[in-house]
Amino acid sequence: MNRFLKGLSYTFRRNIGKTDRIIRTCIALFFLGLWYLEVVTGLAAVFIGIYAIMILVTAAFARCGITYWLDVNTMSEAEKRALDAKGIQYE
Repeated sequence: MNRFLKGLSYTFRRNIGKTDRIIRTCIALFFLGLWYLEVVTGLAAVFIGIYAIMILVTAAFARCGITYWLDVNTMSEAEKRALDAKGIQYE
């Protein structure tokens, strides 16, 4: 079964690293700031808000379906060793 179809019913494991999470959080906070300060309004504000929330959720849980389907793992080797020591599974 290919990764896309498997991903539809797959319990995602961690696949984004600390640096990626920090970058995603900064981008999401920037977009939320644009929305809050009403720099962007209307339908664009709705899309930016939804996108920012999606980015924050992936950063908070360290799991991203798109990177799973693309077979990308942005975690460093040190992060992987730390997760192994704690018994936490990752991609």
